[in-house]
Amino acid sequence: MKKKTADRGTVGVDRSERVLRWLAMGLAMACFVAAAACGGDGGGAESADARTIDTWVAAQDEGWREASVIEEPSVTPEAPPDPPSVPEETRAVSWEDAEGAYQAGSYGEAIDLFSVYVEEHPEHPWAHYMLGLSGWRAGHLDIAESHLLKSIELDPHDVKSKVNLARVLIEAGRPGEAIEQAALAEELDPASIQAKRVHARALAESGDHDGALARYEDVLWIDPDDGWSLNNMGYLLVQKGRYDEAIGPLALAAQVDSTNVTFLNNFGSALEGAGFPVAALGAFRSAAAIDAGSRAAESATRLEARVGAEAVPEVTRSELAQAYREELIVGSSARSDSAGRWFPSEREAWREN
Repeated sequence: MKKKTADRGTVGVDRSERVLRWLAMGLAMACFVAAAACGGDGGGAESADARTIDTWVAAQDEGWREASVIEEPSVTPEAPPDPPSVPEETRAVSWEDAEGAYQAGSYGEAIDLFSVYVEEHPEHPWAHYMLGLSGWRAGHLDIAESHLLKSIELDPHDVKSKVNLARVLIEAGRPGEAIEQAALAEELDPASIQAKRVHARALAESGDHDGALARYEDVLWIDPDDGWSLNNMGYLLVQKGRYDEAIGPLALAAQVDSTNVTFLNNFGSALEGAGFPVAALGAFRSAAAIDAGSRAAESATRLEARVGAEAVPEVTRSELAQAYREELIVGSSARSDSAGRWFPSEREAWREN
């Protein structure tokens, strides 16, 4: 009888020990699951993943941000180098997925992906930068503004965030604030063409056309072949009725990029306004050949009825472009008129010839 009692006692102890072991294992598993759900507190794989991504973003920053910068017109950025492999369980969204959606033009999806990414990596300025660009391209100016501001907060010395914020503010109808951001960008990088160009656009939107023309001249001092500065400068001069002065920059813009319908159409408008209808017809025809649905097609039809289809142009684009290029390069030191007058006597010579 005592033997049986002892056996039962031993069995009871064994069962108790097994129960305690299972309880301990259960508690350990519960703690592990809870820790994984909370993302950890700075140790283990999550911390290593954050360091890896942070190192890659810092190393690749200038390359892909330069390519992501949106110009006039906006362009699709080139793909950045592949980031290092990161275990999928440590992240909900990868950088390459979010950036890939942006490159593919799926800006709504890019907003969703970059939104998750910045939640996981809230201190990465370029994640906020790309979310801001995605919002802008998708037409959500509020998203664009808030995340470009956050990017600037995290990296106050970044020029491109300020430049693109200025562009967003121009679209939002707030040119005064855009001027402030563009001026800050110029202070950081006085040689930045993008900063000067957006500063000029903001000044033009605020009504300061003379200030805008002076800024475009500053750009052309740095790069005489900057097509959009040439075009924007010429367009402002056309708006002010200064057609003779608009011909030069628009001729050079159309020479720099002979496939740009905007450049060709504006060049045609300047020529027609300056009294060169046949040359204007040629510019409008060139634009209409590229885009039959553009306003240039209507202008070409109207001028054909006026001057005839076989009339000889009074001036040529190549001659006008070359003459203006020489003004920019050789005579840039003689810029004395802040409104942008460049050797008006030579423009009269074009007319006479």
